[in-house]
Amino acid sequence: MAISKPAKSKNSLKNSEVDAKPSFKETTKKEDILTDNKEVSFPVNIRVDNHIRNKVSALINLGVAKNAKAVVEHMIESEIAELNESEKTRFDRMYNILEQKDYMSKSLK
Repeated sequence: MAISKPAKSKNSLKNSEVDAKPSFKETTKKEDILTDNKEVSFPVNIRVDNHIRNKVSALINLGVAKNAKAVVEHMIESEIAELNESEKTRFDRMYNILEQKDYMSKSLK
């Protein structure tokens, strides 16, 4: 049984082409992305069990807020107000990163 060499394709690369490094015309710095205050809004779901859903509905019926989104937003704002300065700084950084991620994912579509 004879072993044959693979046939050369018309599109084969020369050694000099393989060793070439890619060149980038533009670079993006981390600061350029993180300092943009661009944001997008789109609906998402948060999974909760029936007990939490019922508590949210009861708060809406009491008039605490007009809908579930407002109840959740009110609770989040209350929690943020309780954070110390170090935790607020960490929260702001994480929140901004997630907002940028959302913006980038929606702007690429």
